[in-house]
Amino acid sequence: MPITVLAWYELRWWVFGLYIAAALTDLLDGMFARRAAPPKTDTDLDGNADLVFSIMTLVWLWMLVPGFLEKYWLPYLPVLVAIQVYVSIAPLRFPGIRVPHFQFGRVIMAAFCCVLPVLLLFGDQPWFVHSILILGTISKLQLAHFVVTYDATPTAERESA
Repeated sequence: MPITVLAWYELRWWVFGLYIAAALTDLLDGMFARRAAPPKTDTDLDGNADLVFSIMTLVWLWMLVPGFLEKYWLPYLPVLVAIQVYVSIAPLRFPGIRVPHFQFGRVIMAAFCCVLPVLLLFGDQPWFVHSILILGTISKLQLAHFVVTYDATPTAERESA
């Protein structure tokens, strides 16, 4: 919320500082949580937090970088939204599914957190933005592939077949 208010008033350096702090705490809390008590599965709250952070990053980019959405929204935003909706409704289709937060997705999220600082510091860098958005799309496709190939048959039934 504070970053959004600062972005609304176009206080770029304050946004930059708070954004870096938020990205670092997101990165570090995930690392410490996995190191302290490794999760039983790759499904964790960190993936949901990353989704919210990435959505808000797009909002802040829209607020602070003139023409960002107009220049970069096609084809990435519709594809990313469609994949995310598909992955999000997977628990409705397959009760008990736990959509994982893959390591590749974690790395891409860390790279995605560099988009706003790079654009604020160096201006529009199309090669960088396109690279990150392409890799982000591949990361979401990895999740969609997991859902598409998910076998909803319980393990006991699969073994007896």
